[in-house]
Amino acid sequence: MATHEVQAVRERGAWQVFIDGFLVTEVTRWPSVGFVAREFVALTEDVPVGEVDLAIRVVGRNQYLV
Repeated sequence: MATHEVQAVRERGAWQVFIDGFLVTEVTRWPSVGFVAREFVALTEDVPVGEVDLAIRVVGRNQYLV
């Protein structure tokens, strides 16, 4: 199981979700970032959602890490 880096960028009132450097989607709520990223990786790699390991990093105006 590989760890995927998720970057969340706050732009225009929404979070842009990047996985391993590629833009995947945009969500309006912060809790949706991890959920959407985990579901996307599970679907593309055909693994159970519970086995997806993510490292989420927030980048943008505030430049802080989560």
